[in-house]
Amino acid sequence: MGTYYSIAIDGAVEAARDEIQTGIDECLADVNRQMSTWDPESEISKFNQSGSLDWFPVSPEFAIVVAESIRIHKLTNGAFDPTVAPLIDLWGFGAKRPKEFPSQEAIDAARARVGMEFMQAQQEPSAIRRTKPGITLNLSAIAKGHGVDRVSELLTSLGYPSHVVDIGGEDRTGVAKSTGDKWRLGVESPFGEIQRVVECTEQSVATSGDYRNYFEIGGVRYSHAIDPTTGKPVENPPASISVLSEFCMTADGLATGLMIMGTEKGFQFAKEHGLSVLFLDVVDEKTIVEHATGEFLASSPADGTAVTAGSVSEKSASEDAVGGQWIPFVAALAIFLLAVTGMAVGVLAKNRALKGSCGGLSSMPGQDGKSICELCTIPKDQCTNPEVLERLKNTAVAETEG
Repeated sequence: MGTYYSIAIDGAVEAARDEIQTGIDECLADVNRQMSTWDPESEISKFNQSGSLDWFPVSPEFAIVVAESIRIHKLTNGAFDPTVAPLIDLWGFGAKRPKEFPSQEAIDAARARVGMEFMQAQQEPSAIRRTKPGITLNLSAIAKGHGVDRVSELLTSLGYPSHVVDIGGEDRTGVAKSTGDKWRLGVESPFGEIQRVVECTEQSVATSGDYRNYFEIGGVRYSHAIDPTTGKPVENPPASISVLSEFCMTADGLATGLMIMGTEKGFQFAKEHGLSVLFLDVVDEKTIVEHATGEFLASSPADGTAVTAGSVSEKSASEDAVGGQWIPFVAALAIFLLAVTGMAVGVLAKNRALKGSCGGLSSMPGQDGKSICELCTIPKDQCTNPEVLERLKNTAVAETEG
């Protein structure tokens, strides 16, 4: 799939490593044999090469992915469309990048070969077909999520139901750990650090973003995501969209569809359909604006703010929670940025819960074993943290008595 994978298993023993590794490798190789457009002998490549309008026999898993793609295509009113490859190639996000904008005639010609509504899938017997000549499939926006689901189901069948499967940033969690704790997944900030930590079990998180694959012309940023209704790249799209769902395949496809919709339309769509979605918009070099729905909204900090990666983040909550108003972040908290960055890493690596005021910073050691408060530039007599004030008072009393 042209990317990495990483798997964590709670309860597995070292002696089982080879058996688990072999099973995972065989599972992912099977997904590639079915849906890799880079393999000329894969099922999807043979279907694309056939050009036939007859039913084309495929594996049951392939038919399931195509059927789910058709469902998401209808749900998103065509925003998610795995037949958009002719437009992707035309705009240079395929093998070659053009040096100038394609002509409208070229765009129209490519759009004539696009349309998921011309695809059908069946299970008994498993097969797919096109109802219009020239339609081809590229499942890269959903097959990776399907691969995550396949590996997760494999691990459960091997007796390891408590796990996290990560393929290229698409994740699925199994049941809770033996300690009863949920798994903790980090959502990456466009600035490269952790934007949000989500606790979940038996759920998936998939993210679609444009901050690594885009181009600019005339001061306008064009996404690698192509809007099939216009045949053109999405202008000024959200930096990233994360979707929480039971199946990673579904989350993967929805994230792509919502990227095409954009923040405003996609946010409304997510609320109307009860989806858990996190939109991240980069306002400038220091500011990220969040729009959250569902469980992402519920996992937000109590004051509606977040601080990450040397940037100030403002979050817009849904109308059900805060009347749809923007919640401004107090800029003075920027002095804690370095401390929060270190804290975010510690939360993921050490599975520590945040505690106390100031996110528990006063009780967490820094790199030299010193209190994070020592990094603070506010004079101690002006500190407003009750926890720190109480400790300073106790220290002063002890010194007086001594």
